[in-house]
Amino acid sequence: TRRSSDLHGLVMHASYLVLSCTIISAGGWVWETCYCSVVERRLARRGMLFGPSCPVYGTCVIVVWFALGGVRNTAALFALGFVLSTALEYGAGALLERRFGRRWWDYSMFSLNFRGLVCPQASCVFGVFAVINVKLLQPTILGGLATLDHGAVLAAAGLVCAAYTLDLFATVLVLDGWRPRRPRAARAPRPSRAARAPRPSRLSRALRLPLA
Repeated sequence: TRRSSDLHGLVMHASYLVLSCTIISAGGWVWETCYCSVVERRLARRGMLFGPSCPVYGTCVIVVWFALGGVRNTAALFALGFVLSTALEYGAGALLERRFGRRWWDYSMFSLNFRGLVCPQASCVFGVFAVINVKLLQPTILGGLATLDHGAVLAAAGLVCAAYTLDLFATVLVLDGWRPRRPRAARAPRPSRAARAPRPSRLSRALRLPLA
């Protein structure tokens, strides 16, 4: 029927977006890991999750695609991408900081930064990325995914959602400082009154006499 066909189309479109978000999140993780490893001269671990993913990249890409996908003018797309990406990055950073009391990025070393969560330099990069995303990246990724078998796409999207759910659950437990409860050690039996050492009297304590 038409309703079932529309539902299938909606599910497939959502699956394409899930996989696209996953691809961009993994790409963002690779980019940040390589860049920070070179700058810090050591292998840097990026992202809040255990897996190789920075979901803020994928989420921003999907939001920008929905909000700005119809914009054709490159300058307007850059400006709107600049503003929208800045708002998304600040919102994500402030939310994570409030929830977990820590930051996963800090722009305090850049001029004109705001609370270290956003800065014009990074926003310019995201503005350029918004142009690339709308004009090249998303059409290519979504077009490639549309050529795959529908069953394979649905299965892959389901596995990705399950993996992200488990990873997020484990990450929140670790960040909240959860530890498994250790079994309490059995208390030693209290000695009987007869076995207790006699308490010294006030006089013996005052004179420091030995106990009988």
